[in-house]
Amino acid sequence: MSVQVSYKKQGIIFLCLFLVLLISLEIGSRVIEYSEENNCEFIGKEAMNDVEENWQQQICKDNNSIMYEVDGILNYAPNQSMKTININSHGFRGDEFSEIKDSDTYRIFLVGGSTVFLATSDDKTINSFLQEKLENYYPNKKFEVLNAGIGSAYSYSEKYLIQNVLTEFEPDLVIVYSGGNDANNRYGIDYAIPGVDTSQLTSETNYSEDPIKKIIKEIDYRTPYVLLKSINQFENNFQTSNSSKNQVQELWTERMNQICETNTELGIKSIILVQPMLGSGDKELSNYEQKLLEHYGVYMIDTLDILNKIAISLVQLENTCDATYDLRMIFDDTNEPLFFDHIHVNDLGNEIIAKEISRITINHLQ
Repeated sequence: MSVQVSYKKQGIIFLCLFLVLLISLEIGSRVIEYSEENNCEFIGKEAMNDVEENWQQQICKDNNSIMYEVDGILNYAPNQSMKTININSHGFRGDEFSEIKDSDTYRIFLVGGSTVFLATSDDKTINSFLQEKLENYYPNKKFEVLNAGIGSAYSYSEKYLIQNVLTEFEPDLVIVYSGGNDANNRYGIDYAIPGVDTSQLTSETNYSEDPIKKIIKEIDYRTPYVLLKSINQFENNFQTSNSSKNQVQELWTERMNQICETNTELGIKSIILVQPMLGSGDKELSNYEQKLLEHYGVYMIDTLDILNKIAISLVQLENTCDATYDLRMIFDDTNEPLFFDHIHVNDLGNEIIAKEISRITINHLQ
């Protein structure tokens, strides 16, 4: 005699198994993050020689303690305060600012990935250096240069953030510092955060009443972030075909074009910058930087090839964007160690980048 289980009981069993799976994934994710907590790539590297070791450890701890939330793309949860990092109520690194811009303020958003976000403190980020330089050049003008850098961001998430979030803050200028994550992670599709269908997300999507989002925020759900990071690392083990390289470049160009078109319609200026990477110019490499470049081998050659294709495609954006610049060679005249991995630089690197961006910005303000 067979025993039949009701559909209701089957549903309950399935739900319980699904919850067990989610909990298991979350436990595994937290174990992975805990094991990596004191294994930051920059600790002890020559590019960080000017930073005390205990402060390096604190930066590492704070970066691994950041809470995230998923709104179609990965974002930082708002209102986080740590010794080396502060996330304001809007989910951006840095001080608080009003959603409604003062009439006498020129508001700039700097958009990008962890290269925009990372620094030894809030006042050593690219945007902080940039604000200081603009205020020194225009002492009678008020600037707000805001940090919209998000770890792992690439052209799709940058476009999504600008079109669905940043335009609500009345920016005068959006500067996109991009190309590195697309080239490095080989994004050839509209890459979705696990469990989120980004194809259904529009600027009208209202997340404020989403109970799943509230739960994720409350419990600091880490699985999506760790899973995305693991997928990136897995994909990085493979050499890339020329067709895939071209696809990455084409999608990057298309997305930047869409950013500029949308901003133009809203009266917002757009500047698109292709960022530097280790080996992208003729910088005299330190011993560590040279060994690091050799360590990445063929994969880094492919990455730089994609970045080169992206830089060449800037000419295709000239009719839609207010300005485009190739910053791959920005460190050519610098002998000091700057890179502590294939793409991230120290505070001196951030200041050099900010100096060039300030020159670009001033040129377009005059």
